[in-house]
Amino acid sequence: MDSTARDWVPDTAFGRWFLSTDMWLQRVLARAIADLKQLAGTNAPDSFNRLMDVGCGQGRVFSLLQKTFSPRQIVGVDIDPHLLERAAQSARECGCPVELKRSSVTRLDLPDASIDVIFCHQLIHHVANQEGALRELHRVLAPGGMLLLAESCEAFIKTWVVRLLFRHPRDVQKPAEGYLDLVRAAGFVFGDADVRTSTPWWSLPDFGVTRRLGLVRRPPVATELLVVARKAPA
Repeated sequence: MDSTARDWVPDTAFGRWFLSTDMWLQRVLARAIADLKQLAGTNAPDSFNRLMDVGCGQGRVFSLLQKTFSPRQIVGVDIDPHLLERAAQSARECGCPVELKRSSVTRLDLPDASIDVIFCHQLIHHVANQEGALRELHRVLAPGGMLLLAESCEAFIKTWVVRLLFRHPRDVQKPAEGYLDLVRAAGFVFGDADVRTSTPWWSLPDFGVTRRLGLVRRPPVATELLVVARKAPA
């Protein structure tokens, strides 16, 4: 394993399998893209040159990103060479050219200001150096470009089922407010209307049983976060 592995905790066999399922594609990825598109609203560009799917994995979402956002090119980035081998097939099936790159999100092999839109789905909580990752995303994004960020928050990552079935870096998981602070500190700009938090039943330790029975009356802690942020124009 080369030095880039220090930025990344390999997932379990179950985790790798789950990310290959249609459930993950249809119930998680497709839903996140639709929600981010809605959250961006009229601020989403009609067309642009380059969209980066950072942490692209097997690239199963390339075609959906192309249909939703109409980029002229997709850049798929992942640290895992085995996943990129599978992503090559997804790239061939996409409706626009796809360039695949192997690199860590903390050391992207891309020039400054070379990407117009970044799709960053469920990646930051897998990274040990989260501050460095977001600074690097800011570096490669063009002025006025858009970051579409979807994250699972600390309360979900620390549930017993996630700790049992998946692997993540320790001591870096954050609540929604912590991730928002990181995005701001990296230089991105966003307002309250650009943020959406939620607590789906499946993200709760008891899968929402006590909530459905009315036994829990306090507001639920956010477990999922969506942010549409921009790099300030030059």
